Amino acid sequence: MPMAIQVVGSERMMIGARITYNGILVQFADEAEGVMPFRDLNLTDKPIGIDLPDPYSLIIQLKNDQQEEIPWDFARHYVESGYRERSEKAARNGRLVLGKRLKSLRSLKGLSQEELAKRSNVGRATIARIEGGDYSPRYATLLDIARGLKCNISELLLG
Repeated sequence: MPMAIQVVGSERMMIGARITYNGILVQFADEAEGVMPFRDLNLTDKPIGIDLPDPYSLIIQLKNDQQEEIPWDFARHYVESGYRERSEKAARNGRLVLGKRLKSLRSLKGLSQEELAKRSNVGRATIARIEGGDYSPRYATLLDIARGLKCNISELLLG
């Protein structure tokens, strides 16, 4: 009997898609599939074709010559009912870890949120929201904060 091999990351790779009566049927490399209903896609016109330029996004061609790009993670939650909840939980945990690291580094340097905000040219409320795990900052904001802490960004991100 042949042994099945699971490709790492196959749950993120779309390998097929086609237009159905109710929506777009999407197939993933881990053999999961599901339909994204048209009502959830908010398309500006009727879909007439689909292109998979890479495994991580699909392009829907519309009758009005426009295109809509659908990323793999949007499609995945139609395939696997618990996916969205798990990914949101993982994102929340990541924000909490970053917040703890930032607060720890800031305290270690003897800085208040206000002082770090001034050094970083970032709002104090933004610092507080990051530390509380309520905000996922852009990379540029993280660079500004690392400069304000006088540390390398890897120290901020990796602890």
